[in-house]
Amino acid sequence: MATALTGCSLAPHEPPPAIALPAGWNDPVIGQDAAAPMADWWRRFGDPALDALVAQALEYNLDLALAAARIEEARAQLGASRAEQWPTLDAQADASRQRSASGNGSLGNAGVRELYSVAGVLGYELDLFGRLRSATDAARARLLESTYTADALRLTVVTDVVSAYLDLRAAERQLAITDATVLSRQEALRLQRARLRLGADTELTLRQAEAALAAARAQAASLRETLGRTQTALAVLSGASPQALFDGQPPPGQFATLDLPGEFPGVLPAQLLERRPDIRAAQAALRAADADIGAARALWFPRINLTALIGSDALRVGDLFSGQAASWSLGSSLVAPLLDFGRAEAQVAGAQARRAQSQALYRQTVQTAFREVRDALTSLREAQARQQAQTDAVAALTRARELAGLQYLSGRGLYLDVLDADRSLLTAQLDLTAAARDARVAAATLHKALGGDWPAPAPS
Repeated sequence: MATALTGCSLAPHEPPPAIALPAGWNDPVIGQDAAAPMADWWRRFGDPALDALVAQALEYNLDLALAAARIEEARAQLGASRAEQWPTLDAQADASRQRSASGNGSLGNAGVRELYSVAGVLGYELDLFGRLRSATDAARARLLESTYTADALRLTVVTDVVSAYLDLRAAERQLAITDATVLSRQEALRLQRARLRLGADTELTLRQAEAALAAARAQAASLRETLGRTQTALAVLSGASPQALFDGQPPPGQFATLDLPGEFPGVLPAQLLERRPDIRAAQAALRAADADIGAARALWFPRINLTALIGSDALRVGDLFSGQAASWSLGSSLVAPLLDFGRAEAQVAGAQARRAQSQALYRQTVQTAFREVRDALTSLREAQARQQAQTDAVAALTRARELAGLQYLSGRGLYLDVLDADRSLLTAQLDLTAAARDARVAAATLHKALGGDWPAPAPS
């Protein structure tokens, strides 16, 4: 009967709450091939420098190192919980010296005597109501939760590195465009000074050229600040040391050659619940909460402990291992709660409240996941449209700048028209770079929202 009852669990076994899911994404960006291999998805950008930075971040990022340490802690706690289900075997040695009172027949004659004993003690708790088993189930679920949380953090770190890298290359591209504009305006200012000396233009035109050059220089300084901040953020994400923050530079790369990932593997909305590591972590937290309820409920019931002892007792050390000194004992104890003033009930209520929290967190995590997918799809689609529109605008403004320059040199236009066209062209070129960056960042964010690698690895 004891063997049959051992391992009974009082934990509830409720599935995660049902959530209404859409049938599909209704977006052409996501393809139909759900089996397409997508491990190391960041390699789709086709940049070896980015691949090297991601590999460095996965190895040296401090957040990932902290998550790995938490996994080891959860694994150790699982080992400790498992060990509680097994018997304990202890070695025990005692030595005492005592004086017996006179007239005490049970102790013999009055006097001082010594007593020595050596024994092995075996103890075992019959887990009749599943308290220990529930504790082990909770520890196992928390290990899974830690593992999936680390997977989610890994996905976040990779996406942050990709986004920071794209910001870096876009800032470099924008700075290169602005520096080229500074050089062209320096040349324009030189020509204006020559024209003023020859009487072919006025001081007003000269001052307008000087102001345009100063504005370009100020914009270049702002972009250099942005570039420096982005370099530092990328170094921190990749786990660089404080010395490397100042001495190291990111590997060379070219923003214009970065590929924009096209169609994504088909992932149905229902599959997102199995692919996203943060959702799986929330599911594991629910299982841990159920097990905690079972362990708390078991406190209402008796606990039975079995003990066995075999050893040797003697009045002298030399007689300890003689045949006459051998001793043994078998015993059991039962401890049942009678009056605890609501302690056990309060622990059950607390465990149930924590499960309610885990359930709400699960719903919130699923809701956040689908919001992120929808936002990423919208951002990617609109960023691609904005990039195409900005490409057309740059082409039109490039031609407008050429025409304004020709009209000014022929005397049929104002220099102010040249400056306006030049400023508009610079703004359009910077906006085109930003739109291209936004499209690539949205692609990386969509990878993250869909769960990262295809198929998602399941931890052992």
